[in-house]
Parts: sequence; structure tokens; C-alpha cells
Amino acid sequence: MRFFLLIVLILGIFFRFTNLDQKVYWYDEAITSLRASGYTEQEVVQHFSQKSVVSVTELQHYQHPDGTKSLIDTVKSLVKEDPQHPPLYYILANIWFHIIGSSPTLSRLLPALLSLLAFPSAYWLCQEIFIETGVFTSRLSTYLMIGLIAVSPFHVVYAQESRQYSLWVVTTLLSNAALLRAIRLNTGMSWGIYSFTVVINFYTFLLSVLTMIAQGLYIILVYGFSHIKILRNYIISLLVSAIFFVPYIWILIVNQSQAEKGLEWSFLYSVKRSELTNIWIQHLGRIFFDVNQDPWDFYIHRVLLVLCVYALYCLCRQTPMSVWLLIVLLTASSTLPLMIPDWILGGRRSITLRYMIPGLLGVQLAMAYLLGKHLANPSLNFWHHKFWQLLLVILLSGSILSCAVSSQATVWYNKSLGINGENIAIAKIVNQTTHPLLISDERVGHLLSLSHSLKPTVQILLQPSCATCPIHSSSIFGSQLPVEEFNRFSDVFLYRYPPSNEWLKELAKQKNYKFQPVVFGFVEWLKDKPVLWRVLPIGT
Repeated sequence: MRFFLLIVLILGIFFRFTNLDQKVYWYDEAITSLRASGYTEQEVVQHFSQKSVVSVTELQHYQHPDGTKSLIDTVKSLVKEDPQHPPLYYILANIWFHIIGSSPTLSRLLPALLSLLAFPSAYWLCQEIFIETGVFTSRLSTYLMIGLIAVSPFHVVYAQESRQYSLWVVTTLLSNAALLRAIRLNTGMSWGIYSFTVVINFYTFLLSVLTMIAQGLYIILVYGFSHIKILRNYIISLLVSAIFFVPYIWILIVNQSQAEKGLEWSFLYSVKRSELTNIWIQHLGRIFFDVNQDPWDFYIHRVLLVLCVYALYCLCRQTPMSVWLLIVLLTASSTLPLMIPDWILGGRRSITLRYMIPGLLGVQLAMAYLLGKHLANPSLNFWHHKFWQLLLVILLSGSILSCAVSSQATVWYNKSLGINGENIAIAKIVNQTTHPLLISDERVGHLLSLSHSLKPTVQILLQPSCATCPIHSSSIFGSQLPVEEFNRFSDVFLYRYPPSNEWLKELAKQKNYKFQPVVFGFVEWLKDKPVLWRVLPIGT
């Protein structure tokens, strides 16, 4: 069994570093490179509002540090335009960019390496929650948890994304392991380590606050006032952590409107309840199986839902409260606060799987317990034991298959499938022309993302718009090239994603040009709208 799990671990490591250069560098990753390099969207908009025709290389300047920006500039960029994103990962990325490099491959190498820290972190957490509590005498459940994380298609795809989510997995595991160790030892040093893990968890992702709430409820419900020393030390460690939170909390308060602007997409548009249910089931299934093919995903995810519910049921029935309550609270605290508002008030908070990372880890802990309990149980008869061995092999084989499929894909759900599919189609058409010009007044993030797929020699005429800064740039139609200038280029294209109805009406008013749609939106709500046009002067 240990040899099998060792092979699984090796495969998990292999998948994390496979084809890093073949994945589309999508919107969020391009914004990560912008922030980590110390730039703001406002700087991009201001720079190109004063330019005429430039090359893709000049736009790419804002994806790499040039020596004029420092760590302070990276933090200022976040505070000014994206305060809802704490700075820890971006600081690490800034250092990484200066030392190692900032190409898409090298920028993804950082989260891939950080994701490897999840293995010792998971080992520590399982030791504390399963071994030290006497639930298991062997480390089989610990190795199972590591195996489940290693080849989980969810963990692998986010290990290859240049964002903070692989680091969030690590800091979440560490903070829970440190809490259990602090409770067990109840020393100043152990509680100090817990405070440190809480701080780095908070500065990795703000939704870590939900994990802190779960931990607080756990302390109160399990230990309450019957263990005054534990409660006192927990409160002290929380106060110490809060001292380090205060600066960024103040930043959030001062920049509340800007933070809300960055999050407005999550509650402005609603999803039907029937669709929400399917999405939630899909979220759970994607921890273990995800080949992006129906009906396979549809039916297998529902089977996995039953298995996960059974795992949580067995965990609650067969382990002491000090064990099952933390896992249940960890699972519920990071999922229900997102799901319930969407169900009652509407919104899209819960359709983003990465926001539920602590809850997914809770489900994996429950699954590790279920499998470990049966595989390590000597009282089970031969056929029962073989059944659970077969179930483990099927579960991990499905995860390995999922990783193999996603590793060969250039786009996946975590990179917003539609947008990235369009990037590929757009780049394929533009790059095949001999001397193209791309015209766009699209948002900075979309333009930076697309630039990674275009040849460096492609010429662009930009009037970029800003998603996070107060600048309202004018439409590209206000700065068109004269008709005679088109002779300089073999082909001229117009790019806009997504094209609003108002923008399309503005396009229809143009008298000097005709616009030939060449690429349509890939996502369902954009399939009837073009996102790339070939521009031809009237009379051609």
C-alpha cells in the first residue's frame, strides 16, 4: 500500500510541473504579473492613451519588472487598485521575478513549488488530528491524505496557476495543524507558532477569516470554560495575531469602495437555483475527478457526492468530538457563507471553486479517515478489505486520469474556459497574417492576457480601459487610424471582450469601415456575439 501511495505522490509532483508553458496565461495571471512587477492598471491606461501604434513587446513591458519598481510598489499597486487581495503572495512573486524570472512558465513555477509544501503540511495536520488523538495507531490515513492531495485534479490545476491559491492550501493546513498542536502542548511557543500561521493565512487570502471563525467555534464548543488555560492562551494568541491584522484591516476600511468594486462581479449577477445545485455538486466532484466530459463528470460527481456524505457521516459517528468537529466546521465555514447568500439573495459567490479551499480540504480529511479506517481495520473480512482497496485504486486512478487529461489542455475551468478559448482562436488568426494591426479599447487585464498568445511583432493600437482604477478612457472609435494608414498593414483586426450592446451600437455607427466578424464568444451567453472583427475600409 505504501509503495502504491509513493507512486501516486510521484505522479502528483510530475503533473504539477508538466506543460507549464502550454497553458494560456489568463486574465487573473496577467494581473498577478502586473501587480508583482509593481505596476498598476492606471499606469498602463495612462501610458497607452498617449501612444499611437506600438508592438506587443511594449505592452508586455508591464508583465515584467524593469528594475525601477520595488516591493513597496507591488504593495501600493494592491492597496490602490486591489485591496481585497492581501500582499503576501505578490511579495513572494516580486522577489521570484527578480531572482528567477517572470515569463509565464517561470511565474507558474513559483505556485507549483509552493504546492509541494502541502504534503508536509498535510502530514503534520493528520498527525495532530488522527494520530495524536488516538483515532489511528498507524500513519496510513496520513499517507492517504497526502495521496489524495497529490493527484487531486483541483489541487494540480491550481498549482499551475500564477495566483495565491496553492499557497492558501498550505497556510490553511498549517494553521489548523498549529492550532491542534498548541491545544495539545499548551505552551507559549506552540501558541506563538499558531499566531504566526494565522497571520500568514490571513495575508494570503482574506477568506481565511472564515477558517479563523471555525477555529474559534471549535475552541469554544470543545473546550469552552472547562479548560481555562487553553481558552486564555487562544484569546491571547488571537489578540497577538490581530495586532498584525490591524494595518491591512485599516487599508480595507479606507479603501472599502475600491475593494467592493473588485468584488462586485460576485453579487451583481445571479445564477438560477437549479444551476447552483449542479455547480455545487460539480465543485465537490472536481476534488477527485474532472475530465471536462459529460456524461462522465455528471454521473461520477453524483456518486462522489454520496461517498463524501458517507465519509462525513462515518467521521461524526466514529470519532470523538475533538476530531470530527474541527473537520466539519472547516468544511461548513468556508462553503455555507458563500452558498447561502447566493441561494437566498442571488449572486455568484459560490460558483468560484477556489474560494472554498478550506472546505475542500475538510472533505479530503473525511475521505482519508473513511479509507484509512477500513483499510487499517484487521477485523474486516477478506472481501470487505478488497472492496475498500479497490475503491481506493478507482478513486486515485480517476484522479490520475483527470490530471493526465487536464495536463494536455491549454485551457481549463480554473482559467475561465471561454475567455481562454477565445484567446487561442484570436491569436491563431492574427499570428497567421504577415503584418497585422490589432485595435482595441478592451480592459487592461484582457489585453495583457491576449498579448502572451500573440507574436511579439504584432502591432497594436490601444485605448485600454481600466477595471480597477478611476480613469474612464474614451472609446477607440475616437482615435481611429485614417483610412490611408491601413495600407501599412496586411490585415487590421478589432478586439473587444465582451462586447456590450452599447459598444456594438457604437460600432454600427462607423461609416468609414466595415467590420467582418471572425471569432465569436465561446461561453454560452456570448455565442451570438463576435469578439474579433476584421476591419476593412469602405470600398474594399
